[in-house]
Amino acid sequence: MGLYRRKDSAVWWMSFTANGRQFQQSTQTTDKKIAEVILGSIKTKIVENKFFDKDDSSEIRLSEMIEKYDEQYTNEKSYYSKARDKSIFKHLQAYFGEKATLADVAERLGEYEVWRKKQKTKRGSRPDSGTIRKELRLMGRMFNVARKRWKWRVSNPINDIELPSDSAERMRYLSWEELKRLMAALNESDHAWLPPLVGTALLLGLREGNLISLQKNEVLDGTVFISSEKMKNEDYLGAPMSERARALLEYVIANDITDSPLVFHYDGGKPLYQKKIERAFKKVLTSADITNFRFHDLRHTFASILRQNGASLEAIASLLGHKDLRMTLRYAKLNLDAMKPTVNIMDEAITKNGLADYDVFMTGEDTKKTLPLATP
Repeated sequence: MGLYRRKDSAVWWMSFTANGRQFQQSTQTTDKKIAEVILGSIKTKIVENKFFDKDDSSEIRLSEMIEKYDEQYTNEKSYYSKARDKSIFKHLQAYFGEKATLADVAERLGEYEVWRKKQKTKRGSRPDSGTIRKELRLMGRMFNVARKRWKWRVSNPINDIELPSDSAERMRYLSWEELKRLMAALNESDHAWLPPLVGTALLLGLREGNLISLQKNEVLDGTVFISSEKMKNEDYLGAPMSERARALLEYVIANDITDSPLVFHYDGGKPLYQKKIERAFKKVLTSADITNFRFHDLRHTFASILRQNGASLEAIASLLGHKDLRMTLRYAKLNLDAMKPTVNIMDEAITKNGLADYDVFMTGEDTKKTLPLATP
């Protein structure tokens, strides 16, 4: 703690630390003795834990909060969640500005949704209400962390606005005829990692981000375990595997001659990324004459096949790791053994509809077939 003068001013400034944060504030006086008295009163308030009795939103910049949250929380997340957070940070800073204080945020927050809906992506599309809702929820999360963990004396402005409603979920899934064409096109793919990646997505319904970051030690004894920090909704997922899914993953892992900890990779162990998957998958879709479909829709295809073949909504929600149905699933959530018959429905449906002979869906003795795999 101490007093100092800036080169361009005769006014005395004071520097001090409170609750782990460094403060520089003007005493608004050129008289050093008065400045010392003011600094002394600040010291007393800090010792008596009264310094933060007043909301200090006008003293803290949004950029400071984002930087601290990024370092302590975002950087500890999975690749998928980390990328999502950092993208949201850019949108927030673009709207509020680099110099905005938390008080400025509270004042202008109500117009963020209107501004955001006017923005366009590189592809020319605009964000839907569900996307904006997620951005504002992250903002609320940062304020709560600031209040509860960092002990900043600020209110959470998210509590004073009405969040936009979740957008209607896209529901595109493949027919059995489209699936057959997709499997045939995958057999001709130039990318050895793509067929097993798509097969796993179809058989387990995992998100693309979870597949990209799936590690070999997370595939254990017929179950895929995904920790909470790697889940989109930050909730732990234990997904039992059907026999086909287990055979596929065990084959991929057993025949991987690289030292990569990842199940899926390319060029001798390099981690896959969304753009690379998107380009390769788009090429296969074109060959299969499938339109209006994206990689995430494999997850919808998984759920729709289960539902059409008699699986309960509760079991499907548990397998997908949905958090929105938690209140309902408290009474209906199944354990891993009870969910096994549900995932086996996928195997039975594949056999019934003539896809069992494709390499991706091999089991038992069929594992002796040659499935193209990445080489160093």
